[in-house]
Amino acid sequence: MQQRRVIDNYNREGAAYDNIRYGRTRGGNFFSEVELANTLAMMVPGNVLHVGTATGRVSHYLISKGIDYVGIEISHVMAKITKTNLNGIGDIVRGDAEYLPFRNGAFDNVVCVRSFHFLPHPMQFLSQVYNILKPEGRAILSFEKRIPGRHMFEQLRFLPSPGLGRNYYLNSEVFRLVEGAGFEPIFRGNVTRLPLLIYWRLNHDSILRKIHNKIPRWLGTVGVVVGQKSMVRVSTIEFKNRREKPAYCYL
Repeated sequence: MQQRRVIDNYNREGAAYDNIRYGRTRGGNFFSEVELANTLAMMVPGNVLHVGTATGRVSHYLISKGIDYVGIEISHVMAKITKTNLNGIGDIVRGDAEYLPFRNGAFDNVVCVRSFHFLPHPMQFLSQVYNILKPEGRAILSFEKRIPGRHMFEQLRFLPSPGLGRNYYLNSEVFRLVEGAGFEPIFRGNVTRLPLLIYWRLNHDSILRKIHNKIPRWLGTVGVVVGQKSMVRVSTIEFKNRREKPAYCYL
């Protein structure tokens, strides 16, 4: 049910997705710059699988840095938009991130930029990621954090209710999930230094750019955890009631 709602939402938003989040304010655009630079800094040299391409914002950035790129996107509308925006560079696969259609040891990096919180079975996803990473490869996961009192603030309209259900996490919770999937967690922290909503609502960014690096990161509401694949797997994950592997296609 939740997966279907995610697909329908992103099919509906289509080309307006980036403008809604980043294009309408200077603060939103600045947040995008910070997020993209942070993602690149966490990666190791080599190729990348990007989970959840949306319209290709992250895709275009990584390709512009000379990285061998493959993206996977469950929304057929978003996958086609990404393919068009990349103008034939990189490979885009339409498929389910919990059933990654790639051979073992295919990638040096798997990047999941604020898509992790939509996954209904995060441990299944992490096990798939572990398999397709090369030894010493990295899984870079960013996600919206659980804020104390969020539900109350939403009821009081101090925070907008999310259009889609999602699993809000603490950094420590994702750290334990990554560790439980057999990775060596090598970093946990916040992507940004302010609540995400503040960036998206700032119409001017000149002062923010001057003071941003002086703001403590504990105020940030987008977390990131990086796990590295060890030479020997720490644990084995087994799943019950596996669904039949869905179809996927290269676009």
